[in-house]
Amino acid sequence: MQFTSLSTAHVKLVSTAAILCLTVLLLKSYWRIARLEIQISSLLCDLQGSCPAECDVCCQLPYNARTGEMMVHHLHTERGLWNEEKRFVSLPLTKESVVVYVGANTEGRDGKTIMDMFGCTIHIYEPVPMFNVQLAKLWDGYRSKLGYNATVHNYGLGSSTRTVLLSPEDIDGQSTFGMANSGAGVSNKIPLQIREAATVLREVGSSRLSPVPGTVTSMPVSLLHVNCEGCEWEMLENIIQSGEHEHVRTIQFGSHYFTQVTNITARYCWIRSQLNKTHQMVYGQAWGW
Repeated sequence: MQFTSLSTAHVKLVSTAAILCLTVLLLKSYWRIARLEIQISSLLCDLQGSCPAECDVCCQLPYNARTGEMMVHHLHTERGLWNEEKRFVSLPLTKESVVVYVGANTEGRDGKTIMDMFGCTIHIYEPVPMFNVQLAKLWDGYRSKLGYNATVHNYGLGSSTRTVLLSPEDIDGQSTFGMANSGAGVSNKIPLQIREAATVLREVGSSRLSPVPGTVTSMPVSLLHVNCEGCEWEMLENIIQSGEHEHVRTIQFGSHYFTQVTNITARYCWIRSQLNKTHQMVYGQAWGW
């Protein structure tokens, strides 16, 4: 037989009631956010009329309904749409494959994962000078210790060969947008070298010797892996317009929403429509991967 004081029982009852009330409030909040996301998604679908009916790019813009902010991608939208894990599933690569990896930042983590999985040949591109110094040093170590067949290039890929001048304040880690000049009036700008993407892909594709002495063979790039914080738009447009995308077996890119990119949603839909003519989309989350 056990007796509990009335005061203790009362405290437990009040605590239970409080927990239930909080749970109900939380459920109502989640419900309201879910409804708000649906309403916002409906509004975004009609944004500027830039997305055809079959293109979900506008409907899935990276908007965080809780904070009211437009994000760069879905990593921080809290909508369960971030899908970076898809990048390394069922990649059709072997040791003989050639990979072009654009936008490696300071470590080139995606490239390290690919090399650990397949031990193939990889070309890595990073135009921000201070990032490239760290990247090159790290991958020098990988080459000497792990035997990687890797080349680090100190320029980025775009629609044309040029130099972009960035203000030091615009160098913002993985969120650095390096495709347009910035910092008007700033004297100590940082130069970023950009090369035309189609030309670089042709060079990589024809870089191996042919069995016929004195000639080269155009070997297709096995994988174009792009995570370059906004360079993807002009770069992909360039390789599509040149027809060079037809010599790339697999293309996967992270899509980033930057206001500096004009007509970004219309351009995204166009890129998807053109790639669908020559490639089959295995997976694809707008503003994700």
